[in-house]
Amino acid sequence: MTKVKKRIEKLFVISMVTVFMGQIYLSPFSTTFRFSLGVVTLSLLLIYFKDISVITAANIVGIWVFLFRSFVYMVSHPGTSFEEVISFYYPVGIFYILFGILFKILDIRNKLNRAIVFTASLWFCDSISNMVEVFLRKEMGAYSFERVILAIILIGMVRAVFTIYIYHGVSYYKDRYDREQREKKYRELILLIANLKAELFFLRKSTLDIENAMKKSYNLYEKLQEPILKDDALLVAKDIHEIKKDYMRVVTGIEKTLQEEDTSPCMSIEELLTIIKGNTQKCIDAENKNVILRFKYKHDFKTDQFYPLISILNNLIINSMEALEDIGVITVTEEMKEENCIFRVMDNGQGIEAGDIDLVFEPGFSTKFNKVTGEMSTGIGLTHVKHIVENHLNGKIYVESEKNKKTVFTIIIPMKTMIKRKMQGE
Repeated sequence: MTKVKKRIEKLFVISMVTVFMGQIYLSPFSTTFRFSLGVVTLSLLLIYFKDISVITAANIVGIWVFLFRSFVYMVSHPGTSFEEVISFYYPVGIFYILFGILFKILDIRNKLNRAIVFTASLWFCDSISNMVEVFLRKEMGAYSFERVILAIILIGMVRAVFTIYIYHGVSYYKDRYDREQREKKYRELILLIANLKAELFFLRKSTLDIENAMKKSYNLYEKLQEPILKDDALLVAKDIHEIKKDYMRVVTGIEKTLQEEDTSPCMSIEELLTIIKGNTQKCIDAENKNVILRFKYKHDFKTDQFYPLISILNNLIINSMEALEDIGVITVTEEMKEENCIFRVMDNGQGIEAGDIDLVFEPGFSTKFNKVTGEMSTGIGLTHVKHIVENHLNGKIYVESEKNKKTVFTIIIPMKTMIKRKMQGE
């Protein structure tokens, strides 16, 4: 029942749109015969609604066009007999019905990939149907038969060419829109995975910390002599062991998921910076800040370490953005020096106090707070970054800052880490 209802709705749309577009027309022979955009509209709708019968749609359109034009004529010409109105407009109904029959016979829907054949077939449908309509009307005004036929052929060609250009134009912009949506989802997926991998680094570190805590508690159990304390220490060791197993299950699950999603083993520096720029621009727009983003790179090479790099740079850029009030510039650069790849994230924001520079990477340290709630930031973002740079990428990170002038975060990563898989011949 639902499918039938949808088809009826589609037929109604085809009919109504064609009827109203048919009111955009030319009457070259000063008679009731006209060249309208209804034919172009019907052709495009028959191509778009592939599940609708061509013959059924053409018949319904023919009836509706006949009824609509007859009604309009009777309203604008009071006193006209019904027989006269029928004689004026029944040929247009025949035109659309015949057009649909020829459209079906020539199988025009399946000729879209062959532009010349498609245009010629549609031209034939249009011209033959119009010739039949003119013959039925038996009115050509002051024009000769040859001139009328020539006009029909020329207008038919124009409408056929116009139809295919509209079709390919709409298809091009639709494909472009779909491609942009796919790229948007791809960028969002990359950022999501990068964030998950960043969290995974800390989960792995926490797992090692839990392991060490469990060993210490068990050693304490062995050293204690008092039975009650000894039993408590053993219970603590067992609880920590259970927590460790839960952590390991979470880590294993995330690693498995990320391996399944990781279909792109490498990414170029240009692609990486493009993704980060798009994400940052959305954040800037959301906060209504007037921040200029500048991305500069000297070497565009592929790296398999793009997930941690995205996480690092994204964290630092967001940190810079938060350091700016409403106006400012954030610049991200890449260069190579000796055997290292160097990234810099610079901003002209509030800067960092000289006494705080040595503390910025410490867990929990933060000077940022929510202006509405007064709640302090967690202070783990830069700790996150430092851990990934040093422990995963075997690199170094340091910061330079001048209060109310600039802040520069510099990340130095060995090239052998940046292109690890390539160096190993993978």
